[in-house]
Amino acid sequence: MQRNILITYNVQFSYFLRSFTVLVFLCFSSMLLAQKNNKQEIVETPPPDWVSHRPISSTKYIGIGVASKIGNPNYQFEAKKNALYDLSSEIQVNISSNSMLYSVQNNNQFSQSFNSIINLKSIENIEGYRLVDTYENDKQYWVYYELDKEEYARQKALKKKNTIAKAAEIIKLSLIDDQQKNYAAGLRKKIQAFSVLVPYLNEEIDFSEHNIPNIKTIFDLTKEIQIQIQAISIEPPKTTPILKPYQQKYTPISVNVFINKNPLIQFPFSCNYDDEILQTQDKCISNQKGILEVTPIYVTANFQMSSIELQPDLDALTQNDSISPTNLRFLKSFIQLPKFSIAVSIQPINIYLITKELNFNKPNNNAIIKNLVFNKLKTNEISIINDSTQADYIVKIISNTNEDDNSDDLKKQFNLYLAQLNVELDLYNKEKQIIYHQSINDIYGYGTSLTLAGSNTYNSEKLTPRLTEALFYLKRKIVWY
Repeated sequence: MQRNILITYNVQFSYFLRSFTVLVFLCFSSMLLAQKNNKQEIVETPPPDWVSHRPISSTKYIGIGVASKIGNPNYQFEAKKNALYDLSSEIQVNISSNSMLYSVQNNNQFSQSFNSIINLKSIENIEGYRLVDTYENDKQYWVYYELDKEEYARQKALKKKNTIAKAAEIIKLSLIDDQQKNYAAGLRKKIQAFSVLVPYLNEEIDFSEHNIPNIKTIFDLTKEIQIQIQAISIEPPKTTPILKPYQQKYTPISVNVFINKNPLIQFPFSCNYDDEILQTQDKCISNQKGILEVTPIYVTANFQMSSIELQPDLDALTQNDSISPTNLRFLKSFIQLPKFSIAVSIQPINIYLITKELNFNKPNNNAIIKNLVFNKLKTNEISIINDSTQADYIVKIISNTNEDDNSDDLKKQFNLYLAQLNVELDLYNKEKQIIYHQSINDIYGYGTSLTLAGSNTYNSEKLTPRLTEALFYLKRKIVWY
């Protein structure tokens, strides 16, 4: 019985072993077959001829681009971009003898910059190109575009015609602004029209069919812009503005701005200055009456005649329009911006000093406080003057002595008198308003008489530091470093 069971078990095990062996063989064979198929699938196809030999066509523009696939998830986009760059490089940018670019072609730096922009614009505006083929291997991706030359020329001519028409409409609107004496808006529109035409500055631009008064070509447009800018004038203050150094706040300098003898309203200017001498705001704009207010911000103690230079600010004028800084820079290459100078005189701060020193209501002829105040206030930026009508500030100091309440006790015990010194400091501005006040009443003097005790208060060692401290805060109201 056990032998039969054992025989049966051996037979079953032998059958399982053969089945397992067959299964392993089949799996291994499948793996080998799959690997063989995979090897067959990744076998690289031969690259097309256009990869190694660039096609040549008399009727097509060719653009071929390549990008690395290694570590580059955007390789398809990069290859397309490179192909379009390549295609655009075949499109020649010719300079017409009637173009604006021709008039400055000797300026190599400008021409190179302009051509760079034109090429970029060409890439942005290319339309109608066709994908011919692509090729890739495990490392690179290639793309091949072509563009029909006749179709490109037709589309470009149509786009140029539409662009000129758009610019013409903007110019007509600017002339309406001029008629309504809204010169800032009119000039802004003319600049916008120029900006629209920048991609065609290497070609002839003709407005003849649009019936614009006095403007037939792009040269007429820039000439009109130049004439309008040159018509700007200013009327500086009738008297030279006087600036004092280190003031907390300055009164604006008012300048009347005109164009063709009419107030130029809402027009921006840039401000230039010698920042080692003075500073103003960098930009300012005329108000509704054509008045420009230039406010000094910082003035040094550099006493001399100086100036603030104003210039029409086309960047600020067009900052809210769709005009790129590059296009505006091109315009500035063809025109000149006027400069206007406002003379200013930097002078020291004039202080008129009033002092009255009393000893028990009688004049003290030593002038101790006056000399101390004079020496503390007379600095590089401050001048002490004798004419109160010319003063920027008036410093008034009244001092007097009186017998202290404790004097009776000292007199009984030591036969000495005790005097107290009271000093009142006041600072007045031009409008006679008190802008600073300080009282000093903690200076004392001893003596065998009241007069001597009062005189000794003026010689107290405490007077100088207390008065110096008060003058420090007083001067902070005059000078702001």
